[in-house]
Amino acid sequence: MYQTSLSKMTLLGINAVPVQLRKIPIDLLHKGIWQQRTRFDEESLLELAESLKTAGTNIVPIIVKPRPEGGYSIIAGERRWRAAQRVPLHDLDALVGNYTHEQAMFITAVENLQRKDLNPMDEARSYQTFITEMKLTHDEIAKQIGKSRPHVTSYLRLLSLDIRVRDAVEAGRLSYGQARPLCSLSSLQTQRSICEKAIRLGWSVKRINEEVSNVLDKPRPIARLSDSDADLRRLERAVSEATGLDCVVKRSAQGQWQIGFNAGNSDSFQGLLERIGVVTDEAEGQSEQLDS
Repeated sequence: MYQTSLSKMTLLGINAVPVQLRKIPIDLLHKGIWQQRTRFDEESLLELAESLKTAGTNIVPIIVKPRPEGGYSIIAGERRWRAAQRVPLHDLDALVGNYTHEQAMFITAVENLQRKDLNPMDEARSYQTFITEMKLTHDEIAKQIGKSRPHVTSYLRLLSLDIRVRDAVEAGRLSYGQARPLCSLSSLQTQRSICEKAIRLGWSVKRINEEVSNVLDKPRPIARLSDSDADLRRLERAVSEATGLDCVVKRSAQGQWQIGFNAGNSDSFQGLLERIGVVTDEAEGQSEQLDS
């Protein structure tokens, strides 16, 4: 199935799962919970739809597993399913197997990584899947997919970027090469500021590197822990620059320090929680949907 991943596939028992080739009605197919891709280019989907229309079916079968509630979850081939709905085709050829959650996760991630047009953020999330779901190291991931360890590590660093910078990369407004230097900055606010300037002014990778170097060469501000309004405001600015969120710092009459953040939406708040190592129910939702 995937020549670059035979060792892990054997370990997971993927090749030993019995499969049947069937024609499955489109309306019985559902997006799989293992899919890390969030964007599908409409133009490429239309091109694929034309190809399916000419052939009358999908030459390469999709891979699915039965759902307990009925129908089938797509493990590999979501693009073909989406394109088929645009033809429209009434059914698709599919390999049906009772794969485990871990097996399905691995197959989906490997299929994504073999695509040339994979979004950098989707690629990073696929690598993260190998780490969180399969406990692979960066070296092991690199060997499984035929990439170098620095390549894997560099893409994983994108996940630490400010949520708005990640959105820009995902939307194609900022390239992987342009985003990579921003990973060196600890301040999310600075990441976002340089990202916005780069997009607005059309900065090259070299120009972004120069801007990042200028920021890194500046001495970091020192915040003083005192009750004076000026020191509290300086402390708030320093924390805001580091987290990318507006904050309020107070000290009670008893000397207890209090800090509050203003997260404008759930994504911003979740980004803050991720930065301090807290995993939310929403982030864990897909991992907990294990198969019986």
